[in-house]
Amino acid sequence: MHLRLTHCTSTGLRAWTGLTGPQMHRVVERLWATAPDAGRGRRWALPFPDRVLLLVLAYRTNLTMQQLGALFGISDSAVHRTVDRLAGPLAALLGPPPTDKRELWLVDGTLIPVHDKKRTAKSKNYRRSVNVQIVCRARDRRVVTVGDAWPGNRNDIVVFRESVGKSLPAHPRLSGDGGYRGENRIRTPRRGPDGRTIKDRNHRRFRRRRAIAEHVIARLKDHQILRHCRRRGAGIDHAAAGVAALHNLKLDIR
Repeated sequence: MHLRLTHCTSTGLRAWTGLTGPQMHRVVERLWATAPDAGRGRRWALPFPDRVLLLVLAYRTNLTMQQLGALFGISDSAVHRTVDRLAGPLAALLGPPPTDKRELWLVDGTLIPVHDKKRTAKSKNYRRSVNVQIVCRARDRRVVTVGDAWPGNRNDIVVFRESVGKSLPAHPRLSGDGGYRGENRIRTPRRGPDGRTIKDRNHRRFRRRRAIAEHVIARLKDHQILRHCRRRGAGIDHAAAGVAALHNLKLDIR
């Protein structure tokens, strides 16, 4: 499968998608291996590489279906079919968590404003949002797994137990902030008899490590769909996992 993008030049590719030519080529190859075009059925309005570009561009810029349709010269419904067809396979590229238990993992939650009122609730950002738990590896900032979205008014520890905690394998080096206090699987800052955090040298070192999770979430939110998501139902989960898969691919191919 050769990458031949007809709607974007090589110089503008990174500016629009955040991916270089080799990185985009790898995305197309992996998606073609898992979700190739069927031999029968309705003919697609765009070739496969351009459809992958459309999906990545939709995640990066969060343009509406009408805007994407005008940009690629196709109808709104064709854009919608393309996103629905490729969003799931792209999310699946995140893959299962690694098995090396010597690595330090970090967990943190983030709020994503979402239009779908069936899955959201008003939260501390004063918007209808979802809470998504993200686990990353401290050594190289690679995303280990992304949990399913829960209403934004749920505490991090509750969302962790009900989403990531049920599928994530036991890991002896999993760290989180004070919001995960009471979860035996997660190491949190030490507290004194009065219940307050002990702010010693170990706490400062712990904070430096915890900052890595914040940096990873910030890089994921370079994709505007995680700042204002118009997807519905499972599309919300696919968007979060798909962006994480793109983030990992950028780390693999620099």
